[in-house]
Amino acid sequence: MKKFSWTIASLLILIFLFASCQNEKSGEDLPQIQEITETAKIIAAIVDPAKFVIATNDEKIESEINITEVEPETTEVEIAMVADKVEENEGTIIKTLVMPVKVLITAKSTEPIVNTQIADDKPKPSIKKFPVLMYHTSSEDNPGIFADLYVKPSEFEKQIKYLSENNYTFCTFNDWYNLKNIEKPVFITFDDGYEENYTEIFPILKKYNAKITIFLFVDPDPMRLTSDMIREMSDSGLVKFESHTLNHVKLTDISSDDQKLIEELRDSKLKIEAMTGKTVIAISYPEGKFNKKVKEKAKEFYNFGLSTGYGLHNTGIDNFEIRRIGVGRNDSINAFIKFLG
Repeated sequence: MKKFSWTIASLLILIFLFASCQNEKSGEDLPQIQEITETAKIIAAIVDPAKFVIATNDEKIESEINITEVEPETTEVEIAMVADKVEENEGTIIKTLVMPVKVLITAKSTEPIVNTQIADDKPKPSIKKFPVLMYHTSSEDNPGIFADLYVKPSEFEKQIKYLSENNYTFCTFNDWYNLKNIEKPVFITFDDGYEENYTEIFPILKKYNAKITIFLFVDPDPMRLTSDMIREMSDSGLVKFESHTLNHVKLTDISSDDQKLIEELRDSKLKIEAMTGKTVIAISYPEGKFNKKVKEKAKEFYNFGLSTGYGLHNTGIDNFEIRRIGVGRNDSINAFIKFLG
């Protein structure tokens, strides 16, 4: 502010020197000098304006003052006054500056200055975190070297009972775009489509009215679900069938062959839709393997891609890199509860 005051003082001195010289030389133009003096007083009274307008006889020049800080004692004010003509001649400069001006002052706001042009007023999307649980099949008996893929039906029922009693919502991928309205979503997924999904798991689902997703690979196999089982489960509204490719081939191994990759992605989708009469929107990559090419092609046929990447998933992650938590045969109910986050 001191800098501004000294600037005004220096300007006033120049004005009065010029006016005095003119008066001594000719004794004329006294009314003009008085008008200049009054104008100078008005200018001197301006301490901290937000905006001013300089109006000359021929043109109107607008200048805005940029205030960089809000505390009065630290505010620095820069005023740019534009003359219509400036030459390397002191007399010309003084004459231009002391021409009669009109000063319009707007009241200084006490509110903080906000640059609305750069303010980001778009709502930030909220991140939803939730478990996507991965199973394969089930058996009470020990099935050998792949035992961890066979959850005990008795343990699976404990897990479903816990979720039901603790207000979790059983979701399929048709519910994905409504997750913001679901307080505690949980996705239960089974890969491959084994017969035990019908004989052991389906009765538990009906008991608790729980929904699951089965990722089915279509190549016929006597150990897996029949077409009649698939249709019955699908028609119940408790099981949503999605794709696990046509032949359970590792997609990264064939990603350089466009024709094979498209067949595995497209044909499995079409065959499952023909069996269930429902649109297939998600794929589980066999062995959880994918690369950039696999993702690009998967996006041509599906809305979601599931991996075996471990951990809770959240809506801030790519929909074609959905994480899952594998639930094994030996996981206790306490371990299961920890999986939920």
